Amino acid sequence: MTTTTTTTTTIYVATSPVTYPSLPLPAREPSPPRYDRPEAIYARYKASREAWYATLPPRSRRNDKAYRKAKGLPARYPKASVEYALDWKRMGRQCDLGIGKGKRDWIQEEINAYLDFEKTEEEHVNLEEQIRLEEGYYQGRNGIQDCINDSVLYGQARQAYFDNWNPYM
Repeated sequence: MTTTTTTTTTIYVATSPVTYPSLPLPAREPSPPRYDRPEAIYARYKASREAWYATLPPRSRRNDKAYRKAKGLPARYPKASVEYALDWKRMGRQCDLGIGKGKRDWIQEEINAYLDFEKTEEEHVNLEEQIRLEEGYYQGRNGIQDCINDSVLYGQARQAYFDNWNPYM
């Protein structure tokens, strides 16, 4: 005589087999680029240059070379500085035009604007640091977290400054 044992396994599904289409996500407005992105830097550079052009009398030279000379900016940067700007941690070798649009090389004017901005920011940071050292700001500070908090606040303040920046003032 043989005996057979049969076991059954029941699987319970917690969801309904009927599916409903999900609602489409609302389109988000693209956020403005960060103040230190090359695209934002170049846009501010162009706006400042156009504001300067507007102050010139008719028939005067209106080109980038005249603008750079009037503002005291260098006409050219050394090759090492250009390579520094095109580093992957800075601008990168190419400008991304958006999804599906490809990339292009940076033009010299964009590279110069980025290097001008870097130089100005470095001077600003050095001045701030000198003021802090003279005031004794770092005495009694507790470790790296205070430095991180300070840099976050600094970045937020600079973003707010450039969000409200107006070249026509």
